[in-house]
Amino acid sequence: MAVALVVMAVVVGALVVRLIHKNNELKEKNDVIVREVRRNQTLIDRAVQQGVSRAAMLSFFLLLLVGSVSVLTSCTKDDDTIYVPDPTDAPSTRPIVTVVYSPDALGDRSYNDLIYTGVEDITNLREIRTLHLSPATKEEGLAYLEDIFRQMEAPGDTIRRLLIVASSDYDTWLRQNNKRLEGNPRADLLYFETSKPLDGKGSTFYMPYYGAMYEAGAVTLHFMNKVMLVGANPEDEFVSEAMEGFKDGFSTLRFSVLPEDKKLATMYIGQHAGEGYSITDSLALKMIDEYKVLNEEGFGRHTTVVPICGGAGSVFMRLCMILQQFIVMGIDVKNNAVNSQYSAIKHIDWAVMESIERWLNGEGMVKHQSLGLASGYTEFIVHFRPYHLLRLRQLKEPDEEELKEIHEEAIRMEERKMKNEK
Repeated sequence: MAVALVVMAVVVGALVVRLIHKNNELKEKNDVIVREVRRNQTLIDRAVQQGVSRAAMLSFFLLLLVGSVSVLTSCTKDDDTIYVPDPTDAPSTRPIVTVVYSPDALGDRSYNDLIYTGVEDITNLREIRTLHLSPATKEEGLAYLEDIFRQMEAPGDTIRRLLIVASSDYDTWLRQNNKRLEGNPRADLLYFETSKPLDGKGSTFYMPYYGAMYEAGAVTLHFMNKVMLVGANPEDEFVSEAMEGFKDGFSTLRFSVLPEDKKLATMYIGQHAGEGYSITDSLALKMIDEYKVLNEEGFGRHTTVVPICGGAGSVFMRLCMILQQFIVMGIDVKNNAVNSQYSAIKHIDWAVMESIERWLNGEGMVKHQSLGLASGYTEFIVHFRPYHLLRLRQLKEPDEEELKEIHEEAIRMEERKMKNEK
């Protein structure tokens, strides 16, 4: 009996030693994998800072990681095969959509994030690949475009490629280079927003904001008669057009507001094209203080801040929610803040999805189109809430008939403006 116990103890001991040895082996392999994951994550973060899509980089390094793991675990010490590479594996031939944004545009919780959403949403419906590039500078964006164009015009390229350029920053370069793609029937180009079509290859669309902002200006008079109108810069067409629309709507004589009671101050964050779409809290607070000085007489809680400045608008919205002395208008989001009484929205994600779908199904993208208030791609929505109705207004809420009249007037004014500019 004693001998049997000794033998059993020896066997158990040997098994324990083997398990410890195996555990150490697995621990070493796991440490290698963890180090590889951490190294790749660092590289991904660096790449994202340079404007490369996190999803694209993650997919790339995931393939590398799988390759590393397969080398580490392809065989056990006893030559038991765990993984055998498939010799038929080949690079994907699915169509690819690449988007080049304005410098530092992604993450604005605004216009550019809606573009990203539209592109990614259609990947859930169709078998395509996507790559999002948000360069740190205009020069970096132009370098991206040159690399992409070289690939798209390369002889023998058989992959369907759509390049989306979501910034007027690259307008001159595009108009000088878009004909380079005419030799590749599988390559196409979509550029927005521009009111001027491309000569040669490429489709364009423009979403005039004048009508929606005219409607916003007219309805603002029902709630407030003091406005701080903040633009990104005076040179970008869609900014100046939107600000003009708001001013024209605000200058109407609706709702029995006397001309001398209306106050509108116009301010810009930047002075040149492409500037003013991001802002620090300190600069935004400085602009608010300057507005107070300009409008000290009659200044109070009942002021509307109207930001037409992309991602910078979210900073004004957050500050206004904290300060509680303004009513901020949500530009491209609806019903997201208790002190936002209305929204003027650009459904850029809808327009992007429709264009990609037409490109995929062979129908072909429209050469050029204008998608304004009458089309429904830009929209104005009033949010009626007890907070506004009970504490912040002095007039009765506009009824549906009044809002309908303003909407129809805004459509007519926008169509007249677009016609005069042709």
